Amino acid sequence: MRHTVFHGRLASILVVAVLSGCATAPADRGLRDVQSLLASRDPTLASRPSALSADPESIEQQITALLADPLSADSALGIALLKSPRLRVSYAQLGLAQADWLDASRLSNPVLSFSALESNATGERTSLGYGLVQNFTDLLFLRSRSRMAGHGRDQAEAAAAAAIQNLAADVLARYYEAVGAAQTAQMRGVIAHAASASAELAQRFKDAGNINALALAREQAAAHRAQLEHESAVADARSAALALNEAMGLSPPLVWTLDTRMPLPIEETLSADALVASAMEQRLDLIARQREIEAIDGALALARTLRWVPFVEVGIEGEREGDGARLLGPTVALEIPLFGKRQSAVLRLQARREQAVAEAEAVRAAVANGVATAVVRVQSAQARVQQFREGLVPQSEAVVARMQELQNYMLVGQFELLLARQEAYQAYAGYLDTLRDYWLARVALQRALGAALPGETPRQAPLSDAITLPDAAPTGHDAHAGHDRPNTNPHTGVH
Repeated sequence: MRHTVFHGRLASILVVAVLSGCATAPADRGLRDVQSLLASRDPTLASRPSALSADPESIEQQITALLADPLSADSALGIALLKSPRLRVSYAQLGLAQADWLDASRLSNPVLSFSALESNATGERTSLGYGLVQNFTDLLFLRSRSRMAGHGRDQAEAAAAAAIQNLAADVLARYYEAVGAAQTAQMRGVIAHAASASAELAQRFKDAGNINALALAREQAAAHRAQLEHESAVADARSAALALNEAMGLSPPLVWTLDTRMPLPIEETLSADALVASAMEQRLDLIARQREIEAIDGALALARTLRWVPFVEVGIEGEREGDGARLLGPTVALEIPLFGKRQSAVLRLQARREQAVAEAEAVRAAVANGVATAVVRVQSAQARVQQFREGLVPQSEAVVARMQELQNYMLVGQFELLLARQEAYQAYAGYLDTLRDYWLARVALQRALGAALPGETPRQAPLSDAITLPDAAPTGHDAHAGHDRPNTNPHTGVH
């Protein structure tokens, strides 16, 4: 009867132990939690289909649809979310974190042993033994280990959400760089066209004896310099387009065309102090760092406890004697800590915690400075764009218009008019560069903030007009102002 009661209790203990170790990972590896982290920071980004959430059979169809029209910032981001292998890397890392959590949340397997003992006595039969043991210390601290591994899993989910944010920021930055480079190449083409026309006119004047060889050489050198700058800008535009292609997860050749219009700056008031405070709450890498510290704290507490808890195995052991008698009873194996009490594990975790805390402080300082710096750059670029649109560009155009009037009355020569026109082109090229710098600074600010900026979005901002290359440059007295330059008046359509 005693054996029956003992066997029942032991079976109950084993059942509880088995059930305690049956942790299961979610089928999506925690992707829903990643989406939840994103949704609280950038709902638009979280709601977009990606390679991890979209139907695999429809991904290529969606990409083809996005490539059908000239590429915008929105469509470039959409393609990257569907195609970029960086997301699949993040998903694999989620799987690794889930595997680590499963390992920590389950009991070690019990050990089954058998023995066969031969007796040296004549006529004695072989004695058969068997046993089943389980690490009891492992069972005592199962919940603690599972909780610590859960912090690591949460850390991986935060890192995966941050990786999606970084992918979006990288793609948008590459997009604005590509658009800016394409616009610069177009404007350099305009400038080279005007310089070439000026050199042709100088050659005609030299042939007529109206200018000397030095003046001709200067015009020809300026034309060559403008052409070299144009060719360099074209190469830069090609490189920027390929960088965008790579960021989207596509391979050459380029199968898309670029919309060379860029959104105008968004009217917004940015508070550096408020954004820094928001970043401290929103940045996923800071959350990941905090969860890492929490995981180390749990491991350190467990290590300190285990210093005084010996390794214990409990189980049952049975034996069948040679005469057929059976023996069955409990067994316990107890560690004797003669050669150390795990001080090294405690010391290692203490040092790792000190390191993690210092690294988290460094990240917080970098975040605060990064947000403040990005705010300064956004505000500076926004102010300079306004100065170009309301000051330098219209003033340069006014100079061209007055020079054209003077040239019509033969009060100035063609070279003065062409020089004024080239200066107007340079002013407009500077405006385009500053507009590009504004959007790059805004992307950097959003990256530093770790969330979408409040207020308007680039989708809601009006677009600048595309640049129109000139048909011809003026080379005679019948040329009229405005026929060979892009429509650059900030007040009449080009922004």
